[in-house]
Amino acid sequence: MPKLKFLLIVFVFVLPFILAKYYFENDAATTRGTTNHGSFLVDEVSIANLADNDHWIILQVIDGKCDRSCLDNMHMLRQINTALGKDMDRVKRYLLNNTDKNAVYLDNYPKVIVLDSSETLYNKLTKMDERIFIADPFGKIILGYENDFIAKGLLKDIKKLLKFSKR
Repeated sequence: MPKLKFLLIVFVFVLPFILAKYYFENDAATTRGTTNHGSFLVDEVSIANLADNDHWIILQVIDGKCDRSCLDNMHMLRQINTALGKDMDRVKRYLLNNTDKNAVYLDNYPKVIVLDSSETLYNKLTKMDERIFIADPFGKIILGYENDFIAKGLLKDIKKLLKFSKR
């Protein structure tokens, strides 16, 4: 019986090392599923000049003319902002457009802030596959979404981020 207790104690202390080695060698940490619907950015992109430490940012990048899918995305982002309910004031929507600053379609979206794009930010963001981004209150872009994003997924992501960043 004393040998069994000793072996059990040794096993309890050795088991975490065995499991750690297994997870390290089999890359088990990266093969697990994630709950986010957008894609995390590989490169760090900062829009700190827009950040005010109080609001999350939804940034839509338009390269060229705004076609039908662009208008649909703009409308969907407004609906997502409305769907946030009491937290809708914690999110600001920005539009980065390099060509048409005073477009007629912006009359339908009065709370969208049109940015005077700096060429470096515009060039950096248009080289990516994503066209819609979520940035934290400190100006770091966290998630990116392609033009054919699923609105419910973006809504779930922003709700989760707002929930975990409650003050």
